[in-house]
Amino acid sequence: MAEAPCCPETGQPMVRSVRPLTITYKGRKRTFDMPGWYCDASGESIHDRADMRASDRALADLKAEVEGVVSPSEVARVRKRLGLSQARASQIFGGGPRAFQKYESGEVRATRTMTVALRLAERHPAEVVQMAAELDAVERGSQQA
Repeated sequence: MAEAPCCPETGQPMVRSVRPLTITYKGRKRTFDMPGWYCDASGESIHDRADMRASDRALADLKAEVEGVVSPSEVARVRKRLGLSQARASQIFGGGPRAFQKYESGEVRATRTMTVALRLAERHPAEVVQMAAELDAVERGSQQA
């Protein structure tokens, strides 16, 4: 376990904890649990890269909600419900070979078109199976040519 850092304000050892943090995007607010090192005396906090993933995810989800598109967690939920890997979902729905990895990490926000496609696919999973079969047939045909 890492040694507790000292607070840059007070010099006192900081405590590893999870505290509520509120973020705002276009006037909409969301509070989430933010892990990190905290100093109760000064209110200072230190967050490492792993801690920042929590805030990145919360902000990506809030932006998606405000913009009316699927959130990173919704993309992952739908993809898993359809039984697709990230790579396979990218082949079927398009967007490039790492599209779903980027959507799910929040690195790239899903478009409205992708939002509609995923929500339709969730309602009609048999169509996704059909699209995948058609894609496979096209790929087999181009390999034989």
